[in-house]
Amino acid sequence: MAFQNQLNFTVSPNGDRLIWSAKDLPLCGRQNTDFWRLMLDDGYRREMTVKSSEQTGCVTVNGNTTTITYDHVIGTDGRRFEVTLTLRIVQNKDALFFESEISNHDAARVNEFQYPYIDLGTVCDEVRENDVLVRPNGLGERIKNPWAALENTHTEYMSADYHEIKSILLYPRPASMSWFGIESAGNFLYIGRHDKLCRSFSMLSAIQPRECSEPRLVSTVCQYPFAAQGETLTCAPVVVSLTKGDWRNGSDIFGAFAGETFFKHAQPPEWVRNMTGWQRIIMRHQFGEKFWNYSDLPRIYREGKESGLDTLLVFGWWKGRFDNNYPIYEADDDLGGEEGLKAAVEEIHRLGGRVILYANGNLIDRKTDFYREQGHDIARIDIDGNEYEEHYRFSNDGTVLSNYGYKTFSSACQATWGWQKQLVNVGKYKLTFNPDALFFDQLGGAAHLCFNENHRHGRRVDMDYTYRSENFLALRELLNPEQALATECTNDLVSAMTDFLHGCDFGNFYRRNKNDRWQDTMFPQMFLRTFPEVIMTNRFVHDCRVDWKKELNHAFIHGFRFDVSIYRGRNSTIADLPEYAAYIKKLIALKDEYREFFYHGRYICETALVVPEGVQYTEYQNSDRRMFAFWNKSSKTTTFNAAGKNIRINPEDVTCVVI
Repeated sequence: MAFQNQLNFTVSPNGDRLIWSAKDLPLCGRQNTDFWRLMLDDGYRREMTVKSSEQTGCVTVNGNTTTITYDHVIGTDGRRFEVTLTLRIVQNKDALFFESEISNHDAARVNEFQYPYIDLGTVCDEVRENDVLVRPNGLGERIKNPWAALENTHTEYMSADYHEIKSILLYPRPASMSWFGIESAGNFLYIGRHDKLCRSFSMLSAIQPRECSEPRLVSTVCQYPFAAQGETLTCAPVVVSLTKGDWRNGSDIFGAFAGETFFKHAQPPEWVRNMTGWQRIIMRHQFGEKFWNYSDLPRIYREGKESGLDTLLVFGWWKGRFDNNYPIYEADDDLGGEEGLKAAVEEIHRLGGRVILYANGNLIDRKTDFYREQGHDIARIDIDGNEYEEHYRFSNDGTVLSNYGYKTFSSACQATWGWQKQLVNVGKYKLTFNPDALFFDQLGGAAHLCFNENHRHGRRVDMDYTYRSENFLALRELLNPEQALATECTNDLVSAMTDFLHGCDFGNFYRRNKNDRWQDTMFPQMFLRTFPEVIMTNRFVHDCRVDWKKELNHAFIHGFRFDVSIYRGRNSTIADLPEYAAYIKKLIALKDEYREFFYHGRYICETALVVPEGVQYTEYQNSDRRMFAFWNKSSKTTTFNAAGKNIRINPEDVTCVVI
């Protein structure tokens, strides 16, 4: 992998601004703008802005390194802060590396650092509407003409939209990776936060306010040092490059960095690699109704097996019912007791199936003794010192629960020994029933900044995922080689620590929102090409509503395992929807026919095919062979030639071709 960086910069003599340029390209940085910003907090004014354009610094150049230092900074209100800032820009033929050190001698805390702050009037295409913003919202998102599209993120009065209209994407969720960029006239502007610790941060894209006629497109990385008085901290380096090509350049750059640092993907058991999907059922629902006994599980498995599904994911199997009593799990005597659950798992194994038992890796039920005894010490707290709260409103036929709710949870900080111990205890208990995997819901998401300085992260509020990886390792130590570790949500670090993911993010589903725009921007290729090793499911196809085949076809071409939860797991199985069952069976059979690609190949995006409007395709590779999975989204039979093959696809159908 070798890319020739085309992006250049010039720093003003006093270090107040930086001018961006690119030889032989119309890329144009705006005059008199910022190239970094700080946000300070004195406990009363919570976001005091400091702009580079209002500072005076010292600039030195030594070889390919430019250093800019500021012995103090001035806020936009004229207030002086005793904060020393040292910035380095290292330039080589591949990229620009932006490094920083913050030394705080002031009573005000340095909460946030936005650097580099890239404020452009033009990228590489003078026709701005041709530009495309590519960012890791869920599995990926492509936003055409961000110069206009970001207008939709105006908050009306919740933010300072009269300065910029901002679109903020938080990592580690909903952002699945730490890079984004802009495709422009055959070039790609890559911006990546290269942090082997995978700390929390955000990617910010912005445009001019409504009152301004001068077009501008801002791209920056917002890091959260929260440097208190007396602290000196370094932020993770940010890598920027402008190269000929498209988003795949960014995929290669970030994928190489991740592979050299934190992404050491676990080798999943063979049964996981060959897993077709599961039925997801709820035994006792949130509001208390019992749907199934343990003795029903073998029959439910057999019904799924008729359609090719080889696994059961079982929710609500414990005393206390689903989404209650977390993090305490105990087999329910009313469902059949411990021996009944063991017998059911054993029988499914005898039939050739797999069983996964649910547990939640994040929530603490405030009604439990666990919360009363140690929950306050484990729970995350926000910037005001209050516990973060989650409220669930699952209901039956009434209106009270759905309108007023009945469950309140606190979320556990993953950087506490007490929570790691509890996760391990829950894992050990579940393993007494001999399931095939340890599954912890939400352990791949729910990443709030935690301000409890008594936790292991101390003042470093952004290090949740750094400690979370230790919890995954502790759970991994409980398993034998044939047992898997899994969670919900998609994230690069979490993907490396687990064997498969219960997908629930943007791109794991094909669904319309009220503006009918999700399909237009959804871009799962971004994550799947960068990390093709990751095994995950689709989500949210609960019945035969409008577009249900689109949902399943989307899952098929992208290689997702099928998550089948009829009526969201409410007292139904796949046998209750024969048309759905038949279509799932057809898709699994087709995947089996091309299993060397779907189950043992790599998801790639290398070949540009000319296909008719309404046809979508993905590409897989195994050794020197390639396969294309085609999906005809139109209502008409389509015939065309691609990759040297004559292809015919029926309406709303899929097919595969090997070359």
